[in-house]
Amino acid sequence: MKEIVQIEKLLCEYAPLMARIAATFEANKSLQDELIQEMSLAVWRAFEGASKEGGSSFRGEASVKTFVAKVAHNKAVDHVIKEQRRQEFTHEGEFDSSHTTSTSSSRDATLQENAMDLMTGLRQLEIKYRQVLALLLEGFSQLEIASMLGIKESAVAKRVSRARQQLTQIMGQQP
Repeated sequence: MKEIVQIEKLLCEYAPLMARIAATFEANKSLQDELIQEMSLAVWRAFEGASKEGGSSFRGEASVKTFVAKVAHNKAVDHVIKEQRRQEFTHEGEFDSSHTTSTSSSRDATLQENAMDLMTGLRQLEIKYRQVLALLLEGFSQLEIASMLGIKESAVAKRVSRARQQLTQIMGQQP
């Protein structure tokens, strides 16, 4: 019972991280919620060591935040691949801001609009570029990202560089 309470606390602590990751990979709010549930279940299973999907359980080789982000990103990538296979992708590209707090300040409105533009731009990137930028925005180092993705640090640096170039190009095309 004590372990369940600890996992619940952990899920509550990292819920905002998983929500941001879900929003990076999925524009549809209801599908974001579904993805967050899948991420939470995967994290739960990983910490219990009972993952039936062949995933790894937490061994303490990285920080808890890094491990949670890795599990969440893997679930998000699986989600994107599933959605692409279903061919239900729409080109709306609109950010659902229903979960954000509305403010009357024009500065806050501008910041919120910029965040929506960034999310829309991120979703247009290939998954490998979207992953590295999203993790970088979460404050992970290139070394931590390399460890999470199972690639070399130099490959992360190349992906970050290419992702920034593509995102700059995408953001320049938006009205």
